[in-house]
Amino acid sequence: MAIQWAIECIQIYSSEIESEKLSQLNKYIQQALSEPNFLTPLQCNEISREIWYLPEREEIQTAIARLWGSIAAFKVGEEHGGIMEAISAVELVLPDISDRRLLDRYLEAAVIIFEEYESQN
Repeated sequence: MAIQWAIECIQIYSSEIESEKLSQLNKYIQQALSEPNFLTPLQCNEISREIWYLPEREEIQTAIARLWGSIAAFKVGEEHGGIMEAISAVELVLPDISDRRLLDRYLEAAVIIFEEYESQN
């Protein structure tokens, strides 16, 4: 659930910002949605480093790199590390507290993810 929420928050944030890098970074978001089950922890860490070291790092870039670090940590059974990396990714895209609309969208995403989880268990 942590990874799913981080992805949702990153997608919401990326729809709200203007960044020249966003088209380049979007492939990593889509890859996180479609391929993480097929990749090894090492491959996930390599993707994280690749994103991290792109020139002129922005918050969204750092958030996506941390997302991939979270995926890698969960894959090796490091639940705490995975959660901490997911939290770091979300913290990077948290809006200013005055932007209630964006905060509400993040919370709505969390509720939907939780309700889906509850209905499956």
